[in-house]
Amino acid sequence: MVIIDQACRYLCNEWGAVDFMKRRRPNFFIVGAPKCGTTALYHALLDHPQVFLPRSNRTSDYWIHKEPLHFCDDLGIAEWIRIQSEEDYLNLYDNAGDAIRIGDVSALYLFSESAACRIRAFCGDDVRILILLRPPIDWMRSWHHDCIRYAHEPLADFRLALGAGPLRDRGYGLPDHCGFKGCLHYRRMARFSESVARYYEHFGRERVRVILMEDLLAEPARILGEVTEFLGIDPAPFQVIGRQNDSASLSRTHVWEFRMGRKLRSLPLASRLMDWFPRSAVQAYQRTVLHCFPPLSDKSIAPDLRSRLLREFIPEVRRLGELIGRDLSHWNSTGQAPQSPIPVVSHEAVQVPPGAETSSEGGAIGSPVSG
Repeated sequence: MVIIDQACRYLCNEWGAVDFMKRRRPNFFIVGAPKCGTTALYHALLDHPQVFLPRSNRTSDYWIHKEPLHFCDDLGIAEWIRIQSEEDYLNLYDNAGDAIRIGDVSALYLFSESAACRIRAFCGDDVRILILLRPPIDWMRSWHHDCIRYAHEPLADFRLALGAGPLRDRGYGLPDHCGFKGCLHYRRMARFSESVARYYEHFGRERVRVILMEDLLAEPARILGEVTEFLGIDPAPFQVIGRQNDSASLSRTHVWEFRMGRKLRSLPLASRLMDWFPRSAVQAYQRTVLHCFPPLSDKSIAPDLRSRLLREFIPEVRRLGELIGRDLSHWNSTGQAPQSPIPVVSHEAVQVPPGAETSSEGGAIGSPVSG
């Protein structure tokens, strides 16, 4: 009986392993950069009949389904923001069915030194990688603004936050509540050429497609057509939607509002009261604060700082242009980049669930990092 029992246990373990290996895994990734249209592209592909992307209609699960961040364990991302175990990660794809393309849209993979290697080891060589980029100066300010928005960045002054990067890499000056402790060295992260080269090295140029945000702004239908061709899926009719996950200005009381809202959302009764409270009253309060006080953050960059950063990044822009085969010299312009909405396309006008910004830390949701 002992021998039979051991044999049964062995077979169960073997069959379990085989079943685990048979489970479907992602075969395309949108790896970043955040604030370059990744969330808009996610929504554009979400309801394509040949594409499966994890989704959740529950506000508390929305972001961790959209951006599981499973393969970037070297960025100091808090446990409550990312999916850590392989089992939980594969569970996201149990309903993939016979979809041709199965995707993971985690916009911080671009900056991870280990993500490309881990993705290849876990999913194989024949995956497709999409990378979206914008001028590094404007990207740094937009990412800084977003980190303030979700209470990860304590320094609202962009100049001070830039200067704090080297200290933060050594573990100093990071608040306990920061969910992205390895993602606040803006200068280092904005050197996109190193990140793109890493994905070229691991997957080959033929499996990596770099898209510029300016092209997505100017010709969304053409870019989406190129994306479907790159992924090997049928072209489909798309409808225009507005830009996703965007915020032009943050009021002086925004961080307090955010933290208070997140705390209240963690309490069932308070959460129901928040749903009942008129949204118009909250918006009227926010407009009043913005009218009476200067904003906490509005994505602007002081002209002298912009000029200095543009000069500093000229070599990086040149390297990136040579790497992807595009003339990017216009990125060195001293003009302020426009903040117009992206007329990105999707099958339906699917929006980020209301209240996603104020979900509890204790739940499965993390802060949005894309855009």
